[in-house]
Amino acid sequence: MNNYAFAWLFPLLVLISSHSTAQTPLVDSLKKKIVAESNDTEKLSLLITLCDYHQSMHRDSLYAYALLATQLAAKTKTKRSAAAVGLANAYLRMGKTDSALAITEAHLPLNPVTNPATRNLYFTLAALKADCYGDASNYTDALAELYKIINLAETYNDSLVLARNMNTVGVIQYNLDHVAEAFRWYFRGLSFTSGDPHFAAATAALYINLAETYRWIDKTDSAEFYIDKAIPLCTESQNLFFLGNAVRVKASIYKQKKDYIKAEETMLASIDIKEKLEGKRLYSNEQIALANIYMNAGLVNKAISLLTKALAEDKGDAKADALILSYYNTLAKCYKQKGDNEKYEETLEKIIKAKDAFYEANSAMAIAELQTKYEVQKKEKTIIEQKLNLTIKNYWLYGSALFAVMGMIIVWLAFKNYRRKQNIKMQLALQEEKRIAFQSVMEAEEQERKRIAADLHDNIGAYASAIRADVEKISDSGFVKNNVSLHNLQQHSQEIINSLRDTIWVLNKENITITGIGDRIKNYINKLQPTYSHINFQVDEDIEQDVRLSSKHALSIFRIVQEAIHNALKHSKAANLNVVIHSAANIKLTIADDGIGMHESSNTLSGNGLLNMKARAKEAGMQLEIVSLHNKGTRLELTTTTN
Repeated sequence: MNNYAFAWLFPLLVLISSHSTAQTPLVDSLKKKIVAESNDTEKLSLLITLCDYHQSMHRDSLYAYALLATQLAAKTKTKRSAAAVGLANAYLRMGKTDSALAITEAHLPLNPVTNPATRNLYFTLAALKADCYGDASNYTDALAELYKIINLAETYNDSLVLARNMNTVGVIQYNLDHVAEAFRWYFRGLSFTSGDPHFAAATAALYINLAETYRWIDKTDSAEFYIDKAIPLCTESQNLFFLGNAVRVKASIYKQKKDYIKAEETMLASIDIKEKLEGKRLYSNEQIALANIYMNAGLVNKAISLLTKALAEDKGDAKADALILSYYNTLAKCYKQKGDNEKYEETLEKIIKAKDAFYEANSAMAIAELQTKYEVQKKEKTIIEQKLNLTIKNYWLYGSALFAVMGMIIVWLAFKNYRRKQNIKMQLALQEEKRIAFQSVMEAEEQERKRIAADLHDNIGAYASAIRADVEKISDSGFVKNNVSLHNLQQHSQEIINSLRDTIWVLNKENITITGIGDRIKNYINKLQPTYSHINFQVDEDIEQDVRLSSKHALSIFRIVQEAIHNALKHSKAANLNVVIHSAANIKLTIADDGIGMHESSNTLSGNGLLNMKARAKEAGMQLEIVSLHNKGTRLELTTTTN
């Protein structure tokens, strides 16, 4: 290890004790005081304080101390909810999400937010409840709880609660690939922090997540800036959980700078920190990051071994659903880099199934509705405050009436007239809003109906042609001799159903990378090859920038390629069919065959398929060009100059 390069790491590792019962100096000190204390009431207070540092304790140790705290709380009949928080955190760390959720729901009604004496406990329990939903990948309910907390924290001006929970909202938005929303929430959270040591841990978490998000969008300078601000705060707050995350992000930055030796050593340090808190873990973000380091360093087999070992030991843990998806995504990249097409295709199928389940549980529409509900509640609160201010002004005016009755009457009449005008303006504005909204909904429904009709034609038409080809073989050669054709017929029938599922799945996503579109195209061609064995298919990728597209535009591109391939198979009589995917400053897709070409009198130039292709290209902001020469083949180019 380069001592100069890792000088920042040594003060952090001082936080970790060499023996198993201690983790940080602060935690160690509290444990010693608990052992020495004989008074049950004082011991309970020390235990509750110790459990507040649960992120710097091994989960088994946390459970033992939290259990002792709940037993003492039951005995002394005090601080039961405070002790229950420690036990809920222990259950959450152990993966017992249902038990943790049951504790929070039992104690929340006992600690109303309206009572200043129980307000902090309410916010702590409510945030724990959101964490339970988040750990189970139930982001819809997690966000509902978090928006409620944020509204209440704004009411009571609790900056620390706002910073912590806005950070959690940002993490969920990042997990859902809503990068812009994640940034918005992180910076909102930072606006409520200060240099007070009380905010150290919350600020560190926000800096870590900002660094990770900047790293994700390849802004490594910004990522390094924030992670270097986060690490000293992890030391100050003695929070080992945040420290492990910070070191992991630092290692990932080294990876993106292609300094793989530092990246591996730093990531192993992060894993060591996390294992002191959790023990050996089947799935973790750190293991995924380590696999990515090996893959980028050219050690593909080492990365595959790391990933497949964890996936082979999968016990069906629902909490790990999102991580399992990341494991499969990284594994697919490894097989692709290695050139193992069979394993790559198998992994793609597993990714599709995992994403179906994930997006079904966390639909973008439900989350958008929650966001809208939060904004509406915030506006309602503002209106209430405005009405309260208006009432205060009214009392002041009525008081002034004792000294100037005539002046009061004039002011009152002017105010009444102003209110009347404002009500009229508001009613007119609401009516106009309703009219515009109704018109927009009607137009959107019409466009959606046309688009879905085009999808059904393009997609199902391709597989229907393949089925027809198999049926003709059966008719010409006899039923018994064509078991393979019957198998293909059955396969393509199933693909019709699967393609409808793909259409719905794509519409549920916010955006898709050009690499993801390429994977779909290759998967589509792989399904057609058994039927068209006489045609040589070739797919080439030249991707310098893995551009992200909206799901609508990505679906339009995919359908255009499908229709082009379908037309070539149906009409061209080609021996070779080539697809090239290029992505740099612009995106360019080429589908070319060496067939007989298209005649201007042919229906292929004016049929529904080509018309749909042109409509889709225009909708996606792309240019569609078709060059066809008699007996020299057809070449279709789909390009865009903006991404």
